[in-house]
Amino acid sequence: MCSVGDDFETEGEKHMPQFKNLTLSSLKCNKCREEIPVVLLRHKDAYCRTCFLAGTNHKFKGLLGKSKLIRPKDRVLVSYSTGHQGTALLHLLKSGIDLSTPKKLRFEPVFVFVEDQYHLNVKEREEMVTKVIKEASSYHFTMHLVSFADSIKCNDINIFENCIPLNENDNERIGLHIEKSTSLTNRKELLNIMKRNVLISAARKLKCNFIFTTELLPDIASNLLTNVALGRGSLISVESGFCDDRDENIKILRPLRCFDLKELAFYNVIHGIEPVSIRQPLEDNFTSIQSLMGQFINNLQESFSATITTVVKTGDKLATDDKRISGKCKVCQGSILTKTDDLKSEESTKFSRLVSNEVPDHSLSRKEKYNKIINRFTHSTQKPIEYCYACSKLSDYLLNDLS
Repeated sequence: MCSVGDDFETEGEKHMPQFKNLTLSSLKCNKCREEIPVVLLRHKDAYCRTCFLAGTNHKFKGLLGKSKLIRPKDRVLVSYSTGHQGTALLHLLKSGIDLSTPKKLRFEPVFVFVEDQYHLNVKEREEMVTKVIKEASSYHFTMHLVSFADSIKCNDINIFENCIPLNENDNERIGLHIEKSTSLTNRKELLNIMKRNVLISAARKLKCNFIFTTELLPDIASNLLTNVALGRGSLISVESGFCDDRDENIKILRPLRCFDLKELAFYNVIHGIEPVSIRQPLEDNFTSIQSLMGQFINNLQESFSATITTVVKTGDKLATDDKRISGKCKVCQGSILTKTDDLKSEESTKFSRLVSNEVPDHSLSRKEKYNKIINRFTHSTQKPIEYCYACSKLSDYLLNDLS
């Protein structure tokens, strides 16, 4: 029998970093080299309390300052989410606004919570909303509430402050916009697009020019690979970068894109903050591409600590050629590229499908068959393009127009 590759696993162990069981008491802080560390990140980076908190605040403010997009007195809609990331973002913004130094955050945050946790019953959702309002009030912020089911079409979005109407059939109302036969992968894509539209509409109503979301570093990495798998290559730069500028007037920013969940969990623990937690739905990781990519990234990260940062930095180098943009997709507002003489992967796939489905006509010569197929293909590609490749596949599952 062939023995090639029998030593693959043992050879791999030589190149895979072996993480030792480190004890914090035997280490010194990586930054100050003096204090005993209390936090260990990425299996090797140890920090004391002071250096960890200073580094976290510097990383957060540095990303905002580096972009130079937000000006003093700008109104910024902050999309709150439950869990460590939402609570940490609240605390980071409050700490930055309360400073009396030149590094003070000088924009005005407006907090919005889009209620879409339909796997919970009404009582659990009411308790969650109450906790969210209480947490925002503890920082002297007002939390605006939006019902996702009520606001999908975004024609007349309703914003509440103290309470929000909750119904058992909210999930069924969302189903009125999406075909029942939609796969979980496509359903998640459509829901993400819908939520983006809701946030932009809320920002317009609250007169905000920017939106803060709570995507973390692992979310960015898995989303990047998901976009590649679903044919959304033209959206990588806007959906994985710091700034999403698809809308001309409102930009979506990701201030937590340099953090992972462990960092923010330590940040909350050190400050003694208890995040708003909810029961998560049970889901098989193999039922959707999004879940599968998330599992793939996390499994790699456990053995190779640079996996996520490498994926994200690679994505940062990818961009769409502005000269080739001919329009915007009606659904996701992504770029539609102009046609060139060279066939793209999408057009090549269409041509291959056309040839494969062609019924052979033996009465025609080879040249006549070739000209017939080329004419049919040219005619099919001359139609006005309203959707990007990925949304052209999703549009079949939409019962109502999202544009």
